[in-house]
Amino acid sequence: MMRVSVRRAALEDAEVAIALVRESIVKLCVADHEGDPLTLEPWLRNKTADDFARWIANVENHVVVAELDAVVGGAAALHRSGEIRLCYVAAGSQGLGIGTALLVALEIQARAWGVGKLFLNSTTGARSFYERNGYTQSGPPAPGFGRSLCFPYEKPIPPLPR
Repeated sequence: MMRVSVRRAALEDAEVAIALVRESIVKLCVADHEGDPLTLEPWLRNKTADDFARWIANVENHVVVAELDAVVGGAAALHRSGEIRLCYVAAGSQGLGIGTALLVALEIQARAWGVGKLFLNSTTGARSFYERNGYTQSGPPAPGFGRSLCFPYEKPIPPLPR
């Protein structure tokens, strides 16, 4: 049985995690970029190992990786404002619980920070995933990179009962 675990990302995860994010965008977000280089280039521009390392080092962020049997299979980032800025699963690893485990870890951190609501911009293909995890669309689609659209979603994060 495969086991998913989530942990805080470390600097040594940067290369593997960002390669996973880039591959996920290229392979799993085709409905959004349609293979258009003018859409992909700006989307991938800030997806480098150095950028990922900066995200980890920023105290305003909580960056995590999910491991499936000790192999990194997903990465996610939450900003202290409540914005989920990154949530990607390795191509070929969808439906194994990695994405949900990442969201749970971000929601736990949001509670610890006292954040009452999470928000994000979803790709076309990820909308049903976020909806299954309790997120609701919070506005009309907005322009994304190139020809892509961003679908705003949010989820209230109630404090734990005392």
